Amino acid sequence: MRTVAISHKTRYWQEYCFGNPPEGYRYVRGWDMPWHLLGLRAEFVANTKVFLPKGGTDLYHTYNGVVANAHPWVVEVEDYLPRYEQLSRSHPLFKWALRRLAGKHCKALIYTSLEAMGRNRAGLEAAGVDPEKMTVIYRAVEQYAPLERAADRFTILFAGNGFYRKGGVELLKAFKALGQPEARLVIISRLEVDWGVFPGNDTIEWARKAIADDPRIVLLEELPHAQVIEQMRRADVFVGTTFMDPFNNTVLEAMGCRVPVICSDVGALPEVVRDGANGWMLSVKGRTSDDIAEEVAARLRQLMDDPGLRQRMGMANDAIIGERFNLQVRNAALGRLYDVALAAR
Repeated sequence: MRTVAISHKTRYWQEYCFGNPPEGYRYVRGWDMPWHLLGLRAEFVANTKVFLPKGGTDLYHTYNGVVANAHPWVVEVEDYLPRYEQLSRSHPLFKWALRRLAGKHCKALIYTSLEAMGRNRAGLEAAGVDPEKMTVIYRAVEQYAPLERAADRFTILFAGNGFYRKGGVELLKAFKALGQPEARLVIISRLEVDWGVFPGNDTIEWARKAIADDPRIVLLEELPHAQVIEQMRRADVFVGTTFMDPFNNTVLEAMGCRVPVICSDVGALPEVVRDGANGWMLSVKGRTSDDIAEEVAARLRQLMDDPGLRQRMGMANDAIIGERFNLQVRNAALGRLYDVALAAR
């Protein structure tokens, strides 16, 4: 049994994936330098891993972080690497990170999507990183059977922080335009402004008032993940037309609950959703908020009017997950990669 030390399990998909290792391997928590406890919060130290000595560790598996140890390691990449946005490529620390990625201890760069690989590949190859190190292995999602849904109610679900970035305003507009008394909107969000999209105060005030004044809208600001999944299992459709996201895992989780999805064609989502099969992907780039909302409303009406379509789209998720986002598929690919990495020590 070989041991792979991971840097953290802070996301729910990581809890699932790293709680179920490939055959012949076990995952343990690899303790890295707690820079935050030392009062250091700079971007460089936050995304650079210096693991503390621990016997019996065969391989490090980190997430979006460059490892400084002289020990075999792999890195899983969701967005960009090195993750030093505030440093120029000519900065000595950025150059050091590139040398680490090109060096003998870095055994593989595991991209979570083709989109992420495409964003990084040319620059890393130019820096001397062997393209043979680069591969795509998708994250896996846990699957659940739908719960019983009320026949006289159509439940639309939004879940995610970054409400404005993820298309929350456009969904509110679409819901208002829908004008159906049997429609119900469940929003799981703190309604915060995070990054990428910065609405004006008038938009924020309108959204909060629209939610507060409509008895058909339920706002759940804080919810344990198990209860988020329960809400997904009871929903008729999940909507998240994000403007900026490398992956947007809530869409994949909704698919794991056999829920049709309406999302945008941003980041890795074109690799996750099959337009017209398990939902729809909307273009959001260069479009007005009202135009996006109008298309969301049209798709919602289509699903409301056709229960058979809702069922077919929900069931279509099984085949997509089985092909790309299944734990056995992920672990088989990781097991082969780990074997090669350790054989080349």
